[in-house]
Amino acid sequence: MARERYLLDDTEDTIHENEIKPQTAADKRKNWWDYHKVHVLLVALAVVGYFIYSVTSKTEPDYTITVMTQYTVPSDLQTDIQELFEKYADDRNGDGKTYVAMNFCRFNTSGTSEFETSELQASFVKFATDASAGDSMIFAYDDASYKYLDQDDLEGFFGPVDGTDNDYYLWKDIPALNNLELNHYNEEGTTKESVLSVLGELKVAVRTEDGAAFKKQEKIDYRNDSVKLYERLLNDEPANTEN
Repeated sequence: MARERYLLDDTEDTIHENEIKPQTAADKRKNWWDYHKVHVLLVALAVVGYFIYSVTSKTEPDYTITVMTQYTVPSDLQTDIQELFEKYADDRNGDGKTYVAMNFCRFNTSGTSEFETSELQASFVKFATDASAGDSMIFAYDDASYKYLDQDDLEGFFGPVDGTDNDYYLWKDIPALNNLELNHYNEEGTTKESVLSVLGELKVAVRTEDGAAFKKQEKIDYRNDSVKLYERLLNDEPANTEN
């Protein structure tokens, strides 16, 4: 994960000017824990909360799609994006309805407050948990998010699925995604065009068939179905199912 820097003001420097600097590895680890134990606890709680949500969610999603941005995506807009993807998804689990779960992760790498630092760490946990379980096969992400996650080596995580060398397509170049309708998000002064101008720069990709999750045939089948969904988005072909 990205390293964090904590700056002290002049008064704090004065108070701690006689502070003994840790010398041994054990002292340094203890010092790190003293400063970061709150953040570690928050991350642990986020992991538990994400796990409980995944287990207790009443509706089993047909697909999960992860969106990773450096900016906040308003909840109403999240709903509009979810409904857009559901038009092109199929009822994989045969429960009679189509449900696409959206996993939104904010990677605000310029934030310095304790909340922003905790939010960044929680988003990393959400991404790592999702990737490990193979919950999402389709991802939409901006350059800032990818750059942050690439510190843990994302090379090969995404790959071409249509016989070309394209590891991704921009949101604006995927016909179906330009059909976004703002049925819930109605921020004053906001238009469909203005929203799409921001979302349009996101890269949309499918993860490669690599990792422990793909030891299960069900995950291989899920990825194959996700590739079909991705192709329907590219070809602007809504699925012939009812939500």
